[in-house]
Amino acid sequence: MSEIVEGLGGSERERIKSLRQEMRFFWIDLCSADVSPDLLAEALDIPPHAMAPLLDFERGGIASHRFHADGQHVVFPFNCYLDVEREQGGEGRRLEAIDLNVLVHGDYLLTMHREQTSLPEQLPAYSAEGRSEQYIVYAVLDAMVATIFDALNDAELALEGLQLLASEVGNARVRLGTLRAISLRLTSMRRLIGPQRGVFERISEEIGQVSGLESDSEHYFERIYGQLNRVVDGIDAAADTMAKLVDLRLNETMYWLTVVATIFLPLTFMTGFFGMNFSWLVDHIESPVAFALLGVAAPIGSALLIWFAIKRRGTPVQPDQDSFERVVTTFRSHLR
Repeated sequence: MSEIVEGLGGSERERIKSLRQEMRFFWIDLCSADVSPDLLAEALDIPPHAMAPLLDFERGGIASHRFHADGQHVVFPFNCYLDVEREQGGEGRRLEAIDLNVLVHGDYLLTMHREQTSLPEQLPAYSAEGRSEQYIVYAVLDAMVATIFDALNDAELALEGLQLLASEVGNARVRLGTLRAISLRLTSMRRLIGPQRGVFERISEEIGQVSGLESDSEHYFERIYGQLNRVVDGIDAAADTMAKLVDLRLNETMYWLTVVATIFLPLTFMTGFFGMNFSWLVDHIESPVAFALLGVAAPIGSALLIWFAIKRRGTPVQPDQDSFERVVTTFRSHLR
């Protein structure tokens, strides 16, 4: 594990100064709300042209505008998915997207985010013993990409759980709210990771050219680019599965509309038949018993026969999970 610094307090600034004097590469993780541009510039010698994209967290902005490279610094946006605290009474876990700006320098790696969280504590640990400085940068970025795969895996588990529920005897209903939650998650991931993948090929080239950043013979950042491609392909595949489940939901809706129409068909027939003033009807249906049998019992009996015929195909079952997180938690416990 490389040296890690969190925050820019007095002791942290002294440690940064000492590490740079000893020419030891380190990773510093900061929350943008806790530092000022002047403090950053003083502690890490970041010039204004690199400071602007580093502090830019504009959601919905153009990702390429947050990229900067000058031979000494490479600044670029990145994303990862971290556990967040659940509300009281919540169950399971929830992975939320964290928007980051990353700066690679010959002396250090800087990650900047707006959330009050410790990135080194939440990302998987790694060993940098005997490895180059480029490997340290790669290990941190690779750990971030791994969290994206975790979030995608949650969405895929939810889809698989819904598929299992839909395939059970009884044609279990696929909840529309759950489908919307999964769709929103996949759309959000595609929107974040797509532009990130688009600029990372250029970023990987620029990182390799940073002055003073020790390298080796491995092509680390090409692996990150390949992983981002696989993530996007996985999101697209999950979206295709999502479309099939939506079709299943629509087919189910049409099924129930057909059931309702079938039940009311004999009622409509009886109503129309007895509403006609034929002489035979007027002459023979005079007693209350005849009215009860032909006018009431016959329509109800027909509807019940149709209902029981439908029930023999299996009773529709609604899944207990009506949210994205509940489906994931339930399916995880099923796998165990």
